Amino acid sequence: MTEFDRLDITVQGVINLPDGTVITCPDCGGTQDLTIYGPVGGAGRLMCPAGHHFDPPAPVDAVALLADAAADPRFERF
Repeated sequence: MTEFDRLDITVQGVINLPDGTVITCPDCGGTQDLTIYGPVGGAGRLMCPAGHHFDPPAPVDAVALLADAAADPRFERF
């Protein structure tokens, strides 16, 4: 896998689910500045600033989460 096959997107602020719920790290409760990462076209995972890695909560579509974040011009891609 090359750097072009992978996305790392830092979201400034919080990620809101369609019902308004904020995605929260299950380990530390962090909600700010989460990173969404994963392979292009694949499922995204999340990482909080403390370094905890976790899957998006149900019923979030992990593939759509990464694709939507990649297409959003407000988010910084690495």
